This record gives sequence, C-alpha cells and structure tokens, in this order.
Amino acid sequence: MAKIKQPRKEVERKKKDNRKFTDKTKIGRLLKKMDLTQTDLYYLIYSKTGRTIGIDRISNFVNGKKTNINIDTAKTICNALDVTLNDIID
Repeated sequence: MAKIKQPRKEVERKKKDNRKFTDKTKIGRLLKKMDLTQTDLYYLIYSKTGRTIGIDRISNFVNGKKTNINIDTAKTICNALDVTLNDIID
C-alpha cells in the first residue's frame, strides 16, 4: 500500500531581524536609536560626503574595538549623521 502524504501545516513564521546593535559605545546607541545598521552608515557616509570609510573600520569603532579614531574620520561620520563629535565619541 502506498503511503498517503499528509499536507504540511502552514506555520506562521516571523521574519527575523538579523541586525545586531551594540550598546557599548555612544555611536552604537546612536545607530540603534536612528534604526541604522553599520552598512547603512557606510552608504550614508558615501552619499552625503563622497568619502568612503571601510566597513571594518566602522565596525571596530561601533563595537568599541578601536578607540583612537582619526579626527577627520569622526567628523565625516558626524556630517553623515548630522550630529556633533560629542554625540559619537565616549
């Protein structure tokens, strides 16, 4: 006898939000508040300033792994986010 396949039950699945936010740094909290990812920040910097800052550098700064950031880089991030230096630097 052939086995009759039972129809699969439809399971409602929630979309996972894979974005990870960090509360370790001011810029991490600011990005969370603005609902921006690090990749969003990368593209925002390029679109508003025409400069590129490597995603790895942004990640290290946001996650607190790099604490000595160049002043020009910090100003570029501030210009892209329309904030002051005090808003992003601990």
